[in-house]
Amino acid sequence: MSTKKETALNKVQNLYLMQVELWNFLDGSSADAQSAQKTLKEFKALLKEVDWQVMGGEDVLESLQLIPTEVNEKLKKNPKKKAAVAKKTAKKPTAKKATKKKATKK
Repeated sequence: MSTKKETALNKVQNLYLMQVELWNFLDGSSADAQSAQKTLKEFKALLKEVDWQVMGGEDVLESLQLIPTEVNEKLKKNPKKKAAVAKKTAKKPTAKKATKKKATKK
């Protein structure tokens, strides 16, 4: 295999790996917005470089081009959701438990 083909296949492989990371973010499996943003930036740059003929056709390229739009929409809706939820849940149960214990002792 020539080095040009190897390079093209490596780019496609990396693109597919990034696609999986971005799908995990969209599905909620990964809530790390910063990591998703970084991966999205790399994904968009690599998407411009890959050869659609190596990846399986124009339809595959078109479907991959939709992913950045979806990820950007989710990032705009809740960019730091995980950190905010963790802080809220840490504070609320402690306050409620203390109130309930006082009420049950009386």
